[in-house]
Amino acid sequence: MHGATGANEFIEAVFRLLQGTVACDFALANLRNFAGVPLVALDSLGREFGPDYMERFFRLNPSVSYVMMRPGLRLLHTKDHLPPEPALKSLPFYREFMEPENWRHSVALLFWGLFPPVPQNAFCVFRSADQPDFNAAELARLRVLHPHIGTALKRLKKSLKTASSSDRLSVLLEALPTSATLLEWDLRITHQNAAARRSSALWDGRNHQNPPRQPGLPDEILAACTEMKAEWGAALKQDARSLLRRKRVVPHPERADLTAEISLVLQQDSLLADPAFLVMIRETRSGAAPAEGVFASLSPAESEAAALAAEGWSNEEIAQRLGISTAAVKMRLHGVFRKLGVRNRARLAALLR
Repeated sequence: MHGATGANEFIEAVFRLLQGTVACDFALANLRNFAGVPLVALDSLGREFGPDYMERFFRLNPSVSYVMMRPGLRLLHTKDHLPPEPALKSLPFYREFMEPENWRHSVALLFWGLFPPVPQNAFCVFRSADQPDFNAAELARLRVLHPHIGTALKRLKKSLKTASSSDRLSVLLEALPTSATLLEWDLRITHQNAAARRSSALWDGRNHQNPPRQPGLPDEILAACTEMKAEWGAALKQDARSLLRRKRVVPHPERADLTAEISLVLQQDSLLADPAFLVMIRETRSGAAPAEGVFASLSPAESEAAALAAEGWSNEEIAQRLGISTAAVKMRLHGVFRKLGVRNRARLAALLR
């Protein structure tokens, strides 16, 4: 359970734990606002219950008002909030949910979020009418389990939230038309977009139209980051925040048109946390900009695709950048080649230069 890396794996582990702790016909998980997962309501029998079902379940359930009056309640036993028979069988909740699902006794383990009055997550165990109710010893064992499940749930939520944030950052950096590389304090690269891989290859004298798949940075830039680490240690004794506002520019040792710009970025709003490094390699193009006459015959969409293609972007990268399909990119470039009278990207790049 504590080693689960996904919601489904976690739920299955909790089901096994509950069913190994108390005898029950089935267990149910009801998770709300789970990071990366929508409303989840499923049981150990493989049944999944949609939002409409759960909305009516809570609307008719007499336990809702009982729980709302007791914020922080950890265990909810059926006999604590449902009337005895025959009054129970007259309830719409019994006729629509208890009887069709064949359960009479239940215990819910409730896990509260930051905003009561309703629990954010719950795990339940159920027994049918032909079985005895959960006794005091079984309730005690479930109380012992509650904090362990809660701790694992918090850990998993934090892990999924971190992964979700990382995924969003990767998508954001990849969408940038400029070079962007993010390094941790130990100079380990965590994010690097395609433009940065091309720029790094260009810096090292390699073919930037076919950049390496593995992220990397030139030695001159890594050396500058190492120097900035020492500066950060000294700045902590004086005015560290002023160092965060500075940017170090690293020139290419041979090419005047290439520079790297390095910034320190705090990942938390605390000077106690080591910052990260944001590296952006910039290429200053010499000569005049492409004449407007070159683009005169192209549509705005074709001009945009042509400029990216001349920079060495692949069709897939252009599609991702512009939010269109690869087929649409091919169609636009076909129009560009036809209108400008060029046969390939190399000729296009030469013409635009």
